[in-house]
This record gives sequence, structure tokens and C-alpha cells, in this order.
Amino acid sequence: MSKISCDIIQDMLPLYYDEVCSADSRKMIEEHLQECEKCSNIFQKLKTECVVDTKENAESIQSSVMGKMAHSWKRSLLRSFIIGIVITTIVLTAIFGTYYALFIRQNSMVSPEQISISAYSLTDEQITFRLELLDGYCGGTIKTYTDENRNLYISVLRTVIKEELSDGETEIMNYGFNHEKKDYIAVYYGTPNNCELIWKKGDLLPTAPKDIFE
Repeated sequence: MSKISCDIIQDMLPLYYDEVCSADSRKMIEEHLQECEKCSNIFQKLKTECVVDTKENAESIQSSVMGKMAHSWKRSLLRSFIIGIVITTIVLTAIFGTYYALFIRQNSMVSPEQISISAYSLTDEQITFRLELLDGYCGGTIKTYTDENRNLYISVLRTVIKEELSDGETEIMNYGFNHEKKDYIAVYYGTPNNCELIWKKGDLLPTAPKDIFE
């Protein structure tokens, strides 16, 4: 059998390393490598390069996987942070809304049956109304509304949660106006749909007592 040239052996070395050549070719290459130092060195170099390349590929894959995991973790953390902010905002809004509706917003009207109103004349032009609340609670805000016929509606509003008066205490409010300037036809307590007449133009009113504002 004629001697195989080094060029042919070197061309076949990658196939030999990958173990995809025939048994006869493997035997031929192994015999040649035992006798040829040059081809043997080339094969050793080939094995080293393949190992390094495999290691680099593994590190590259590992780096890529770790990068994807870090990116996914950051996205998950950001999503959790945003969700936390949204939930906190909703909870705080609900708490504040409930507190505002119960303790701050005054939209609960004292009914006409729970208030005693007296009208007095302060001067020839000025009249005042003394509102004594009988429901046993303190505080409130006077709200007024004038319709197109110059009728004035007075109401006292409170929050849903109210503070009770101590024994013997009374809650009194005063509301007055210049009837010559305002030219009201009548004054009612309540709203247009639920009210009681407390004064109309032309009524003669008693003079207000000196301690009416005390």
C-alpha cells in the first residue's frame, strides 16, 4: 500500500476528530499520526482549538441565558413595583374618599322637623333668623339657594358622622340679610322639594333681643 500524503491526512483530520469517518480511514490516520510528527502536532492543535471553541460557546450561551434571566427579573420587579403603586393609590383613594364622605363633606340636611326658627327685625331694613337645632348634634353649615321667583331657601348641612352635644348644650345659628336690597318674596327652610315657610314679604317681625348673637 502506497504511503498516504500528509495533505490527505490533514484534510481528513476534522472527520477523524468528529468520529465520522470509516473504520479503515481511522486506522489509516492513526498509523500515519504515529509516524508523522507534523500531522500529529496539527491534530493536537485541532483538538485544542475545538475545546476552546466549545468552551467559548458554552460561556456565550451561559452569558446569554443569564442576561435573559436578569432582563426578565428586572421586568418582573418593575411590574411588581408598578402594581404595588397602583394598589396603594387605589387603597389610599378609597380610604380618603370614605373619610371625606363621612367626616368632611357636608351634604346631610337637618330636616325642618329638627330645627326651630325665629325671625326678627334688627333695623328697618335688616332682618335675621335664629336657627336652633334640635337633633342633639353640634356644627353645620348654612347653605342658601334663590330661585327665579326671588324665593330664598335656607338649609343647615352636616357631615354623615356628627358630634353629639353635651347635656344642656344647644346649637344655634343666625342668618340675616337686608330685605330692601335682596327683595326676597319669601324665605323657606329646606329645599324646594322639602321646605317650610318661615317668612314672607310684608310680615311684621318682632324686634330682635339684645342677646340674639351671644
